[in-house]
Amino acid sequence: MQKRISELRDHYIVCGMGDTGRHVADEMHRTGTEFVVVEPREDLIKKVGETHPDLFRDLLYIVGDATEEETLSKAGIAHAKGLVTALHEDKDNLVVTVIAHQAYPRLRIVARASDLKFAERITRAGAKATVSPSHIGGLRMASELIRPHVVGFLDLMLKDQSQTLRVEEIEIDAASPWVGNPLSEIRIPAKHNLLVLAAKSVGEGATPKLWVNPSDKLVIRPGTAIIVMGDVKDIRAARSEAKSAHVRG
Repeated sequence: MQKRISELRDHYIVCGMGDTGRHVADEMHRTGTEFVVVEPREDLIKKVGETHPDLFRDLLYIVGDATEEETLSKAGIAHAKGLVTALHEDKDNLVVTVIAHQAYPRLRIVARASDLKFAERITRAGAKATVSPSHIGGLRMASELIRPHVVGFLDLMLKDQSQTLRVEEIEIDAASPWVGNPLSEIRIPAKHNLLVLAAKSVGEGATPKLWVNPSDKLVIRPGTAIIVMGDVKDIRAARSEAKSAHVRG
């Protein structure tokens, strides 16, 4: 297994397989995203296999303490694209964030934080975002009350077994064959059966700009992220087409 992990590139690391981390891992598995789990209790990993046999079958994992640099190194952090730290204690998520950000400042880090004070400290330590389970739970309960049909639609989208529908982003770099072309010529809906919801400029040093329901005349520039909704297989195909020629080759 360690050999397979060492060969990964642009994967994600999920620290902790508790109630939060398990759902993170399940979502990555369902969307075909490459990831490695770090969890100190192997029995907990095995327990996940009992409830999620499909997830466990191909699961790559490291049994170890995510707050130790050596463990994160074994998980391939040097070649990772992002890291989720979903450990039970906020202080441990802070430690993981500090270690990961200091060694790899460009790594995207998302951390679980129950306490608002810790959330602020974790963000200052280098996390791009923090998520509070109680906050998300409260928003969900309010949504069930005031927008039940929207919640029902999103639940159906996430739980439908016949296809895996998601809202995803397709990032465009400078060498992408899509650069310089308007959306009308790229023909994302016709070629890939995807709904284009928005486009966002995400280039470094520039103020982000968002186009909701963008016009077909919108010309794609380097640093654009196209936000689409559809089956993950179709999204993967579109993302592959949008990649630089040197990446595909």
